Amino acid sequence: MQPYQEEYIANLKEIAKLSASEKSGSRSFCVPYEEVLSDKKHLEQIVARNMELLREKLFPLLDHLFEAEPETLRELEDFAGILFDGRTERDVGLFCQIRRALLSKARQAGNRNDMIRQLYWLGMGYNSICTRLVGLDWLYIEKYMVRMRLCFMEAAAYLKYFEEIEDSDTKGYIIRSRANVALGQFKSSGEKIRLVNYTLRILQDKGYREKAPELPWDRYLYMTHQQMAASISRNKENAMSPQDIVDIMESVYIVYEKQFEEARSRGENPPAKSSFSYDSINYYCGLDTLDGLLEKMELLIDTAQADDFSGDGIYRMISLPAFYCNFLQDHPEKIPARTEYIDRLYEQALDYVEHFPQASENEQLFFHVRQLMSTFVETDSSIPYGDFVEKLLMRFLPEDYIHSYIVGKAAAELCRIIMEEESGFFDDIESIRQIENPGKKLDAVLEYATNGSLLHDIGKISFTSLYAQSARQWFEEEYEMAHLHTLVGEKNLAVRPSTRRYAPIALGHHSWYDGSHGYPDSYVRLECPSRQMVDVIGLADWLDNVTDANHLYTGVQLTFEEAFKTAVSLEGKRFSPLLTARLRDNRVVRRLERIYREERREAYHSVFLSHSP
Repeated sequence: MQPYQEEYIANLKEIAKLSASEKSGSRSFCVPYEEVLSDKKHLEQIVARNMELLREKLFPLLDHLFEAEPETLRELEDFAGILFDGRTERDVGLFCQIRRALLSKARQAGNRNDMIRQLYWLGMGYNSICTRLVGLDWLYIEKYMVRMRLCFMEAAAYLKYFEEIEDSDTKGYIIRSRANVALGQFKSSGEKIRLVNYTLRILQDKGYREKAPELPWDRYLYMTHQQMAASISRNKENAMSPQDIVDIMESVYIVYEKQFEEARSRGENPPAKSSFSYDSINYYCGLDTLDGLLEKMELLIDTAQADDFSGDGIYRMISLPAFYCNFLQDHPEKIPARTEYIDRLYEQALDYVEHFPQASENEQLFFHVRQLMSTFVETDSSIPYGDFVEKLLMRFLPEDYIHSYIVGKAAAELCRIIMEEESGFFDDIESIRQIENPGKKLDAVLEYATNGSLLHDIGKISFTSLYAQSARQWFEEEYEMAHLHTLVGEKNLAVRPSTRRYAPIALGHHSWYDGSHGYPDSYVRLECPSRQMVDVIGLADWLDNVTDANHLYTGVQLTFEEAFKTAVSLEGKRFSPLLTARLRDNRVVRRLERIYREERREAYHSVFLSHSP
């Protein structure tokens, strides 16, 4: 590789090291605050250097890639392979940028083998990005799934030239692309099952096998049976047809029998994933009841070891509880008899992720945590959903938790200032309007502002690699994906009784007052009863973002004086005139500035040290 590429990789590893230290649990925050600031300054320097390397070295190369020498192209491909290799993800966004450029070069040169390889790897990069979209409606994720699938479909289309292609690696990429067309989410389970079925027929076709006997056909076939076994839909809204169940059943039995025999030869139990697929298909075939299936799931979960951080351990401790609660969501009549068990599941899950080693580097763990967040069942005795996701935010995105804490302090202070002048300012909110006692009304407003701020960014947990380990400023498509955190947060908060009132804040805190810009489009300010509070938290959030929190990946950083002036200049456009009018008062500005300047240290100590053992 080129020296700049080696330096960029070294910087990625240093950032991962800093991130892992930061996220290693609440005990890591017992270091002096000055050390935290020093690490943050070091991180800023690394990101600045990375942007310098990209702007001066890589981007000019990508712009003139058609003129590059073969050795330069090989070095670039090696660089991309370290950024992402299908398992380890260091910078999948930059990986995709490079692969797109290499694909364009291959198209221009008419190099079919290279085109197929680049399409496969670009599809793999897009698939990694798609794993962050758990829990979102199809409307919002369809374009990401289609983008990924088109790469694999184009590469797989060269199957018709299979006989004339001589390169074995290229043939392998074609077959793997054919199987990977079924990766990701689908609008209906039947669509995915049909695609996997087609791949199974190809893999068992003697004609194709004879044209490439050197390929590991049996391994491909078994992995595709695993893919089919994992295609079971457990959601009432995406129910499987009888034919879907029949198609899946054979693969489930093949996978289970193979893994059962392998486990028995080692004196072990089969992996939980194949056991669960086996039990599930028996339920869907009518060979077992839902109660029977839930009992079998409980047995698989209860035999998990709290210190087993393998893939099977993650599945038992995090993913199975997510599926368990998914069934309970669809069958709420089963919840009352299982409330104690549900409560224990979440306590165990939180303890598990708290002690998970190098959690920040384990994308498999993040994927299953997103599942658990999405299927959370809240009971009268369970940990409230808000507390649950706050603990996850603290574990995986501690800087964003501090940001939310600061936003809550600033929002509460602004609410206090407003209530001193207009006691009925927040009376659009019914629960606030019904309170007659002025002191109690103020307390209710401050509580709403504080808790709403703490939860306004919980959707970011689905995009940890964007926020926690960003080694550079975002690309345009990463900005676009980051916008989805508002939708994830709103959806997860809206369906739980204890957090439903905070859902509009998660959805609308990046919207503009006049509706001309911002996101998402689904937030309509005038239709939101709590719009005044959304406005307040949106302003408090923006002020912290441009002065401290977001500049590493947005490249935008203002002084406090510049931030307050900019906010006033956006009066009636980005921000409510009822709020920016207060920012013309220097006393108000000083009160808010003091919070942003001084409360971060207090937040660090009061929040993180209070959670240390």
